[in-house]
Amino acid sequence: MKHADNLVVRKAEKGDIDGIIQVFETTYLQDESWARSALRRLLATSNYVMLVAELGGRVVGYVDYYVLPSIWEKWNEATINYLFVHKDYQGKGFGSKLLEEVVERADKAGIVELHVCTEKGNKPAIRLYTKHGFLKKYVLLERVKEPVHQSSKNC
Repeated sequence: MKHADNLVVRKAEKGDIDGIIQVFETTYLQDESWARSALRRLLATSNYVMLVAELGGRVVGYVDYYVLPSIWEKWNEATINYLFVHKDYQGKGFGSKLLEEVVERADKAGIVELHVCTEKGNKPAIRLYTKHGFLKKYVLLERVKEPVHQSSKNC
């Protein structure tokens, strides 16, 4: 049985994209081509941090977060965007290890507020986040509209 003690959490690199996609395939992936392109763009974004959980050379988890200055407070704040653990490795503490690494990095960077959002009905994620001290609740509202597909015309 492989468990979190053997897990390595590190910054993601270009070479990790295939492994990250494999994690997404077991959890939630709508469009592989889009996801690959987005991951490449995010890797090049300076205020965006992407971490992978690696076990025996295999990517088994992924978390990312972005850091922005607060407009209201005199500090930076961070928001966890996604946290995924490969379906075959869930329930082994890997999500906790990823989250602990984000919290540690945020603390070292002097980040005062660390935010995360998840679906209201995602009870496993809510348990994970509250276990790690995410207790203050806010309401996140979402507006969804049909995407406008870019035409091939040059404007």
